Amino acid sequence: MRNYLDVLKKIEETGAKAWLVGDTVRMIEMGIQPETITLAIDSDDMYAVSQAIGAGTVDARGPFPALRGELLGVPFRAFSLRGETIEEDLSHRDLSIEAIAIRSDGGMVDPFGGRFDIRNSVLRLTGDNVELIEADPLRILRMLRFAAEFEMDIFWKTDADVRKFLDAHADRMNGIPQERWGREIMKGLTRRPYKFIAMCDDYGLLPFFLKDFEDMKKAPDGKGGNTFDHVMNLLGVIEARLDTNKIIQNDAFVLAGLLGYVGVKNAEISNRDKTSDRAISDYMTGWNITAETIDNVTAILDNYKHFYAPVSEETFCRHVLNYSRDAILVALQFAKCVAIAEGTLDEYRDVLENNTWNLRQVLRRFNTVELQTEGSTRYLTGREIMSLLHMKPGKRVGELLEGLDLAVGVGKVGSRAAAEKWLKAQSA
Repeated sequence: MRNYLDVLKKIEETGAKAWLVGDTVRMIEMGIQPETITLAIDSDDMYAVSQAIGAGTVDARGPFPALRGELLGVPFRAFSLRGETIEEDLSHRDLSIEAIAIRSDGGMVDPFGGRFDIRNSVLRLTGDNVELIEADPLRILRMLRFAAEFEMDIFWKTDADVRKFLDAHADRMNGIPQERWGREIMKGLTRRPYKFIAMCDDYGLLPFFLKDFEDMKKAPDGKGGNTFDHVMNLLGVIEARLDTNKIIQNDAFVLAGLLGYVGVKNAEISNRDKTSDRAISDYMTGWNITAETIDNVTAILDNYKHFYAPVSEETFCRHVLNYSRDAILVALQFAKCVAIAEGTLDEYRDVLENNTWNLRQVLRRFNTVELQTEGSTRYLTGREIMSLLHMKPGKRVGELLEGLDLAVGVGKVGSRAAAEKWLKAQSA
């Protein structure tokens, strides 16, 4: 923690007091290394602080201007103190575990017992103050995210206050913009998607941001359960996989599990149609999910079901070229998760393993191109093809590029020389 304290001391050389606060202190107390530290500074002029320390730029967007930068090799974000004292600043923070500060001498400021709550894995509203939720009801979702991610219990009074608030203020919850829901939802899904959604369901929050899920609870699956049960089964499998595997496209992987059953006509996720696809897209658009992630979710849901039958290397090449390498690899992982959730893994185990082998061979060959060409995805560009074959721009150049990509993917071409030879054979 010495580097962090040195940052505080460097800022205090300007005459302003500074403290480590919020997520930084909570992470330190939990034994987690913060990548970026959060500071509170008793100055209303962040521009003056930036000039005095010779680091950072002021981001004036949002309700609280922030000074962001790097000092002594430590990335930081600093906010002006809210109130006259650090204790007053801490009182505005939603949870006691975030209402702790560290002074530049290493001393702790913990007026609400946040360290005690961390040690006892308890979440409570700062000062048991329900007005914190009344000021911003989305803090409820943040609390549940922490409870799921860190496997913490919610203090009995906080639990009672939150449930009472939700019973009395459905209009406030309905008034929260979907974009704000989306930011907290994505954070909640990152590590513990099953636990997070289960807790949201327990508190009756799903109708506010996943209206279709209430209908799913009423849709029998013919097996003694309902479609909602299938969503939760799949999220449970995905959560276990997140614990044991690094998923390249984590957000898309989890979103496909959460939303894949939306609008299906029975409890088999593969029975999606244009109506369900549109509903899925509407959720993600409303949550302000990036276009790239939406495309990857689409790629996963469009492709995974094909992997329950043998897929040739050439077909995998086409999938990879139409979408992306990572999206298809994640779609294959998703197919296995769906099979586990639906109880059909034994039926599809061999074909999934064979398809995994075939896809990895294709990806290995495409990766070889990048290694041999210092990052290029092709041995030859369209311009080079036109030069070699004395061609003019046109559809034929695109066809040759696609054919060359397929030849690389299936192992017929493994070098630039082989690519040139393949091209000449096509033009003969």
